[in-house]
Formats: sequence, structure tokens, C-alpha cells
Amino acid sequence: MSNDKDQNYLEYSKDAAEDNTIQTTFRIREIPKSDKALRLRDEGKLKEALNIIDDALELDSNDFRNWHAKALILDSLDDYGNAIESFNNAIKLNDSDFLRKDKADTLYKFAKVTFFPAMDYEKAMKLIDDALNCLPQDEDASEYYFLKAEIFESLEQPIETRLYYLKAEGEFEKANELSSQIELLKDSSDVLITVSGTNFFRGLAPFEKGIILDLVKEPDNEHDSDAIAVYLDDEQVGYVANSPYTLIDGVKSASEIRFIGDNQKAEVLFLFLESLVILKLVDDF
Repeated sequence: MSNDKDQNYLEYSKDAAEDNTIQTTFRIREIPKSDKALRLRDEGKLKEALNIIDDALELDSNDFRNWHAKALILDSLDDYGNAIESFNNAIKLNDSDFLRKDKADTLYKFAKVTFFPAMDYEKAMKLIDDALNCLPQDEDASEYYFLKAEIFESLEQPIETRLYYLKAEGEFEKANELSSQIELLKDSSDVLITVSGTNFFRGLAPFEKGIILDLVKEPDNEHDSDAIAVYLDDEQVGYVANSPYTLIDGVKSASEIRFIGDNQKAEVLFLFLESLVILKLVDDF
């Protein structure tokens, strides 16, 4: 919103007199209280600014500019909750992108202080989601995504953390790919498994998409009687994950697929989070 320093409040008009001369009339237009209040806010006189805008609202609560000015002043006072209420009132009267952008910025600030130092992660997540929903589509959301990633990281949710760090870095193609993988893990009717222990063999190099692998049960394994080794041709390349530390939502553990036969095959679907190999069980070949 502009203030009186940005506007010309001196109006004039020219009228023809009876003697064909031109008379010029000057009038001083009154500066809106909302602009006066914002000028005081810019000068750091926040309480005085708030008093003026409250007076303006008593006179006219149907002018969105008054509610917008109050929201900006409350934001400067770090009174984010009441600032958001004022933004809501302004948007009801004039639903426009510039109001939504300012409201989103306030929600972002509110989410930041709720995340840290308050450490109310659930409330912070709701606030940043509200901010992202409010932010116009053509605005840069990278800082918003970064904060959401930090909140997920504090909640120890690595998949969502990675997703929003990718968005914050502008890696939307990778983020979309990861989102598709997450949906597949949630909705797939296939039996999915994860390979662990790859660092003890050839790392991730053997696991190209579409490769067919052999699963071999190891009932005599001294560490885990449910262990299932993963082979490429005659070379072992890992184990089916069977530890809470190597499992993710949507996949089965080695203990859960003890029903497999002696010639069970699995197909490489994709590399998840750049470190986890996702396979699906396939019929015997």
C-alpha cells in the first residue's frame, strides 16, 4: 500500500470565466488515515500508527485499505495472529494477489517463530501450509519450502524432508519424480522390498531399472534366520532389508516374505532417496 509521500494530494481545475479568462482552482485533498498510519509505521511509531488505523476503522470498516494497513502494522508489532485476522477482513472486501502475498508473508513469519524458538512443530506445519496455499502461484515459494523441509527434518520424516528441500532448491523435476515414487509406495498392489547392505558388495552400481534379481533364503544365517540374499546372476549384491532402520513405509521386510519359493525373482523399480533400491516380487522365470 502506498502512503502520502507517494501520492499528489494537491488537486486543481481550470474553468472558463465570463470574460473568457481561465481561472485555476486549487484544493488540498485529505490524506487517507490508512496512509498516515503506514507512514508512522515506516517511521517506527507503531503504537501511534495503530491508534490512527483503529480510528479509521471505526469510521469505515468496509474499506479494505484500512484492514490492510492494520494488518501491516500488527505484523510490524510481531502480533501475527491478529495481523492474519486483519488480512482476512481485507481479503473479504478485496480478494487480490497483493493482499494474499502480504498475508502469506505474515503466515511465514508466524510459522518461523512457532517452529523456533517455540518448537511447536505441528502448529508451525499448519501455518506454513496455510502460507503456501495463500501465496499467489507466480510468487517465489523457495523460502516457504525450505522452512517446511526444516520442520519435517525436526519431525524425523526424511522422505518429506528430501521432497521439500528439492522444491526449495528449484529441483521440481526431481521433486515430481520423488512424489510419484511416494505415491507408488503407498498405492502399489505389488509386493515391494528394499535392498540393504549394498555397501558391503558393489554399492548401487548393479541396480539398473528393470534388472531381474534372484532372492535366496538363508535359514542358516547366524545373524538372522529370516535373511534373504539378493543376487545378480551368481554374484551377491545385497540383502532384503529386515531392520527398522532400513525399512520404509510401503515395503515388506524379509521376515514378511518368508513365503517366497526357492526361485523367487525381483525386478528393480527405482532408486529411492538416492540411496534405497526398491524392488518388486515377480513370478518365477
